[in-house]
Amino acid sequence: MSTDELTRYLETAPKSRSAFDHGPSFTGKAPRPGVPELCGNCHADVERMNPYGLRTDQLARYWTSNHGKRLRAEGDERVAVCIDCHGVHDILPGHEPQSKTYALNVPGTCATCHGDAELMARYDLPVEVVDEYRESVHGQLLLVDQDTGAPTCATCHGNHSAMPPGFASVDAVCGQCHDHDAKYFATSVHADEDDFRGCVQCHGGGEGRHFHLIERITKPTGVMIQRYAHLLATDSDPTIEQIAEAIHPDPMRIMSRALPSCLECHEAIDEDENLPKLIQLLDAIAEAERYYVATARRLDEVGQGVLLVDNQRFRFEDARTHLIGLGPIQHTLDNDMVGEEVAALIQVCREVNGELDGLEAGVRWRFQALIPIWIFAVLLAAALYVKYRRLKAEYVKPLGH
Repeated sequence: MSTDELTRYLETAPKSRSAFDHGPSFTGKAPRPGVPELCGNCHADVERMNPYGLRTDQLARYWTSNHGKRLRAEGDERVAVCIDCHGVHDILPGHEPQSKTYALNVPGTCATCHGDAELMARYDLPVEVVDEYRESVHGQLLLVDQDTGAPTCATCHGNHSAMPPGFASVDAVCGQCHDHDAKYFATSVHADEDDFRGCVQCHGGGEGRHFHLIERITKPTGVMIQRYAHLLATDSDPTIEQIAEAIHPDPMRIMSRALPSCLECHEAIDEDENLPKLIQLLDAIAEAERYYVATARRLDEVGQGVLLVDNQRFRFEDARTHLIGLGPIQHTLDNDMVGEEVAALIQVCREVNGELDGLEAGVRWRFQALIPIWIFAVLLAAALYVKYRRLKAEYVKPLGH
């Protein structure tokens, strides 16, 4: 369209246009308190949702959440309603990367409110939980490693409901993924303590923290082996304390941070008989770790030579299994049970070391057996050379000029 044509169109166009007609059923913009029921008109209708395979209990669950309770009981319009998490006209399925409820976007969606210091102050809620989550092992897996299977806010707190249905405690929520840890923790002395916060008491607690900075205490076995190798490169004869600090410093650090919470119940810690038991348990695990990394280091060194250690590597996998198993088992705080697992791990390490001793002894024996052979070979070579010189002098005459 040319400039003249555009000018003529604007001069002849109507000066006012009627608004878009939404139809006779259009009631205008829904008031914020009415949004849940408006969405529920369809999403709570079994007949309407069945063709799409969608759940129809989300509205009922929403009313059980703190958001829903405040909205219904107090008419508090500042709480989250459906459109805050799902959008208004830009609603997309949760598996779409652009969706506000896509796993990678969930922390940011929740942070819209829970990262707002002014808004959270009205409810006396900590705004730090957002940053704590982002720094946690879960947040790093999700936001840094882009692992969409990592826990998000909704995994632990629920999406529409106040908490995942059927879970009455933090350890039960964590137990959705960490089932072995939850099973063993359920047998510990802390499981039935009313004031004990469960998993987050140790894994995310401490002064000035709000139980969202969950840390991984147990390092991967490969990391521990690498740290031990680095330690040996700087100190060929490290002490027990140096080894423990190098390969696995986190338990003591995390325990020290959680100590103030422990003191709420264990007041006279110097006289508390449970403290020596705890130290004994940690020492036993540290001993198992030392045996493991030392054996792994030796396997690597021996395997770089002329010996084949495939059978020993295969056998050593049993030790790795026991070491990984110590993670959940230690939640029982049962020294006997932990001791059995430690003893099994150490036994495997001793057997592997015994086999390596046998292999190295065999090499030494073969080397020693070769010494007489080499001596004989040298003497034979010397004798042949003498013989050669004698025969040459006797039968080989120099050519005349």
